[in-house]
Amino acid sequence: MGPVHPRLVLLAAVAALFTGFLPRALGKGHGAVNPVVAGICSRTPFPDVCTATAGRHASKYPVIDNLAVLNMQVDAFAKRTAQARKHVARSARTVPPAQSQALTFCDTMYMNTQDTIGAAQRAITFKDTGTAKIMLQLAVQDFESCDRPFTQAGTPNPMGKFDKELNQMANNCMTLANMI
Repeated sequence: MGPVHPRLVLLAAVAALFTGFLPRALGKGHGAVNPVVAGICSRTPFPDVCTATAGRHASKYPVIDNLAVLNMQVDAFAKRTAQARKHVARSARTVPPAQSQALTFCDTMYMNTQDTIGAAQRAITFKDTGTAKIMLQLAVQDFESCDRPFTQAGTPNPMGKFDKELNQMANNCMTLANMI
């Protein structure tokens, strides 16, 4: 075997370093979050929720700034609301009629939430933070209404976990909207 060129060794070392480092720095693999996303999320009321939900989408954005993280969080909020509606549909098949009726009400509220999130997304596109915040507040009121029929009937709300997560995501979105 002949002598190894020093530049080739250097190139191989740099390539090895970057294959291990770049995916983590960009938020890909191993659950690592883009440090810019993490920094922005650290200024929200629920930073762990923000980094866990928004951080997954950093690779989709060419520039990571407050507006990008807001869009990431609102997208995650919309997806979680859709998951809540699917959970309502599954749960309604396995609960007593009184709870099923309450879940139907929840489904309507989550559908309203999806509409107001869509309005918030359109407002964010135009950097209309006032309208975006109002729409996000309306979304919170919609899904928080889900608990009312369960409280009135004195039965547990199977959507409580979703409502808590949605509330945290909505609060993060409103804080992020104040940053743009």
